[in-house]
Amino acid sequence: MTLRVQILKDKISQSLGLPFKELLPESAIRLAISELKIKYKKRLFDPLITLWAFLSQVLDNDKTCHNAVSKIIAHLAEEEVEIPSTDTSAYCQARARLPEKLLEIV
Repeated sequence: MTLRVQILKDKISQSLGLPFKELLPESAIRLAISELKIKYKKRLFDPLITLWAFLSQVLDNDKTCHNAVSKIIAHLAEEEVEIPSTDTSAYCQARARLPEKLLEIV
């Protein structure tokens, strides 16, 4: 692994929120969703939050769903919105709903 990749991976692991929010802007995800004609209900774990959390989860040293949900909660605390339960089932279901095509295009 190159030094740059390791530094990025370490930064992601140490972040409290969703670092991919800065690395993969909302506008890019929304454009991909539009191009793919993906329909979704407005939920806490929409494709934006779920994708940012999933990418962080994949690169984090702690790959558990609990850690991913903790990062989502930290992100939402910054946004000053209602904080969800720490239960991971809703996140895991949302992650399973992410279309593979979305992961390919972004």
